[in-house]
Amino acid sequence: MQGHPRVRRPDRLILVYDADSGLGAMIVDVVKKVIGKEECALCEITYSPLGKRSSWRACESRLGVAVDELHRDQLPAEWGVSRADLPCVLGRVGEERPFVAVTREEIASCGGKVSALEEKLVAALSREVGGGR
Repeated sequence: MQGHPRVRRPDRLILVYDADSGLGAMIVDVVKKVIGKEECALCEITYSPLGKRSSWRACESRLGVAVDELHRDQLPAEWGVSRADLPCVLGRVGEERPFVAVTREEIASCGGKVSALEEKLVAALSREVGGGR
């Protein structure tokens, strides 16, 4: 007998940066940060020229879920997230296909502030998703 679909909270967040991975891309990103030309609003919030921001690390620990990071060149095509959607934060329940939990526009509206992104992430985690296997 088939039961009702379960409604569950995402157990993982995936930050998807609008930047490529690799050493060369990282060096370019550091230079952009230093000269104030950051092009990825999510990178601006979570990283300084010296690495991950301590305020972001503290936020990650308060969220109570795993937080992964991907660059645009690492994003699986089968997830259906386009470059126009980046940067974004995906939510994921188990091994199900991730969904956009925080949009590009919502990230841009944070004004580079970790606290503003944290509010959006907490809200996204409180919205449960349907589904189930």
